[in-house]
Amino acid sequence: MKQSAFILLVEDNEDFRLILQEALETAGFHVTPAANATRARESMATGKFDLTILDVRLPDGNGIELLREFRQSDPDMGIIIMTGYAEVDTAVDAIRLGANDFLKKPFDIDELLIRISELLKNRQLKNDNKTLLEQVRNQDRITGLIGQCDAIQKLGNTIRLLANSDSTVLITGESGCGKEVLAKSLHKSGTRSSKPMVSINCGAIPEELLESELFGHVKGAFTGAVRARPGRFEIANGGTIFLDEIGDMSAKLQVKLLRVLQERCFEPVGSQQSIHVDVRVIAATHRDLEEEIAAGRFREDLYYRLNVIPLMLPPLRNRGEDVLLLTNHFLSRFNEEKGASITGMSEEVKRTMLNYQWPGNVRELQNLIERVTTLKRVGIIELEDLPSRMISDKDRVLQSFQMDMDNAEGIDLKSTVDEFESHLILSALQRFNWNKNQAANFLAMNRTTLVEKIKKKGLQPTE
Repeated sequence: MKQSAFILLVEDNEDFRLILQEALETAGFHVTPAANATRARESMATGKFDLTILDVRLPDGNGIELLREFRQSDPDMGIIIMTGYAEVDTAVDAIRLGANDFLKKPFDIDELLIRISELLKNRQLKNDNKTLLEQVRNQDRITGLIGQCDAIQKLGNTIRLLANSDSTVLITGESGCGKEVLAKSLHKSGTRSSKPMVSINCGAIPEELLESELFGHVKGAFTGAVRARPGRFEIANGGTIFLDEIGDMSAKLQVKLLRVLQERCFEPVGSQQSIHVDVRVIAATHRDLEEEIAAGRFREDLYYRLNVIPLMLPPLRNRGEDVLLLTNHFLSRFNEEKGASITGMSEEVKRTMLNYQWPGNVRELQNLIERVTTLKRVGIIELEDLPSRMISDKDRVLQSFQMDMDNAEGIDLKSTVDEFESHLILSALQRFNWNKNQAANFLAMNRTTLVEKIKKKGLQPTE
């Protein structure tokens, strides 16, 4: 793999320094050698390094003192300490002072390269997460929305344009997309932000109770109404009311809501006295209201009253790398809430998350990250931490056939590939109860070829 990291190599032994420098440059690193502490300080003052490899004993100073200085001047730089056998205690102290790793001389060059690769990989992962979190914070401060895809950027621009508007807004999108988050962003960015935003889910409350919830009631209006109670519209006076799942509202209440939108007044249940309100209305639905109108379930005149400013939230599957931005946002949030330390995701997890369809959208992602931070607590998210429904057949097969390449002395490629092929064929046959036609279709191969391979490999059903 091609490297591009810049390394400061501090070693007073010239022969050993040249050996290390040649090995590192052969591996593709940019190396700046320093034979003593003075040259190391000069190099640090004039350059920026990803990693310093530092000997403890130097002719004009102590490597531990250099470690303190370097860690103070560049907290993010990686530092590997080299030490002799008698200095192991000193190296342990160096780790406490901020060194990332240490190697006891003499050591194998390949071991050094492995340590460097792991350190730089973890450093890059932290930098990526830091960048993503900064993007999240910057955008969240402006609009409350998290995402870099075109649709979210356009919504952010629209929120800014609507900052001084009281126009009614209709938000559409699948369940779990974040319609209430968008509604809160509209409220916070507007002139009514100092006033209350009152939310109500019109699909979660029975019709006989929803009218009282929206418009309030007077004492004695119905059995159990022992005192007067204001409705959500009255409570939201001066601010914003968010009517979630407006498409589930009954025809009777649609008529009353239409009047509120037209005249900004209503009568509480059991009263003939009108109450006037100054309130901004934001409505949301996962339904296609034009289809609902065609089916006779939603009033066309109410639709046009609501659809003054239409906003559509895209499903998470259409938002590309926003999945990773949102993942890091939720990791930061739940790490803090639960005292966990999940630092990121493996590359396999990133690929899986980007390819997954997310039927539950952002809500499903949020629940997943909360579950992982609660149960795993530390480390990075690996493929085995994800629910089985998220893992593709390809990833599942590869996950079940992983090999320990780092510790293997050697691999017989032909026999390993043959074993892997047998594993795939047998798994497919077992999945389809040894129906060879279905197994061949699943493996995208000719049935005759499959039968020949079964005979050649001696594969048989398990008893």
